Amino acid sequence: MYNTIRPGKFWYDTEGKRIQAHGGSLLYANGQYYWYGENKEDVTGRAKGNTCPIWHKGIRLYSSDDLYNWTDEGVILVENENKQSPFYIGRIMERPHIVYNQKTKKFVLWAKIGGLVYDDEAFGDCYFAVCESEDIHGKWQHVNTIRAYSAGDFDFCEMNGRMHVVFEKPHSELLCGELNESYTDFNGNISSHLPYPFPPFVREAPAFFQRKGRNFILTSGTTGYYPNPTEVAEIFKPHGEWKEWGNACVDDKEENSFHAQFSSVFKHPFKKDLYIALGDRWLNDLSKNMPDPRVIFESIFNKEIKSTRYDLSKYTDENTSEATYVWLPIRFREDGIPYLCWEDEWKIEDFE
Repeated sequence: MYNTIRPGKFWYDTEGKRIQAHGGSLLYANGQYYWYGENKEDVTGRAKGNTCPIWHKGIRLYSSDDLYNWTDEGVILVENENKQSPFYIGRIMERPHIVYNQKTKKFVLWAKIGGLVYDDEAFGDCYFAVCESEDIHGKWQHVNTIRAYSAGDFDFCEMNGRMHVVFEKPHSELLCGELNESYTDFNGNISSHLPYPFPPFVREAPAFFQRKGRNFILTSGTTGYYPNPTEVAEIFKPHGEWKEWGNACVDDKEENSFHAQFSSVFKHPFKKDLYIALGDRWLNDLSKNMPDPRVIFESIFNKEIKSTRYDLSKYTDENTSEATYVWLPIRFREDGIPYLCWEDEWKIEDFE
């Protein structure tokens, strides 16, 4: 049994199997902690010589009493046969997020959906699939498909008594959309924030949290699975001012968020000031001699600089089944601004 969190190490469930909950989040409900995310079991990228034809094997759900030891509760929303399903295993499906709606008494799940893995335009027209269930373990109903906005990485954000989704408009900006009362669609109130001209500067992978009446969001630059610096911004108004505070990671010598990308932040329900940033170390085979991913991606998207050809495939096999997790506690400066430090090992019990 585990009694500490060890960022970057392999993590096994109570049956001794590798945990598969990538790009995921934590939820506390019914007296249990739930961890869920992309099941990347057997998603081997190019490690076996040919490109793997599947992107995921559904959304895997785990439960725990202590946040250390996790029981596999099975896979939800997986489709092996129907290629038209948003959750077909050969289709891009990323960043599942679940929230409980107190009014409807239902769990609501959103996921980013794209094309088929072998399609050259797999990421060209992504959209949101929305599902509901009365039980987090139970039968999920696909209740809505949202194509009005090009969908990127996203997170739920409850601000001013309203639920929002903050999401990337690919290669452009972050959008903040207010949801209807059932949390199954936008209500039409959408605003634009943190615009940038192109990757790698465009922000993605938003991870929202609140502390002492202030709203913060961690974001990644846009370099695919390749890690880059995490930045923190403060949201003063959902559809008003957002302020960028810069790099969130302290002593991040390689400027790659400790070789991770964060997907969500979990506020511990019983610890006064414990916020956990959940990250994935997507690529474990990167050479320390590879060029800065930011340079590579700017050379691809910035038309004003002379493009240098890079063969990204030579730097990694993109074997995401081997990805590990980087969970770190968020610290706070005297002025309340959050930051992250590397920890080889840490304990929930160290926090009040």
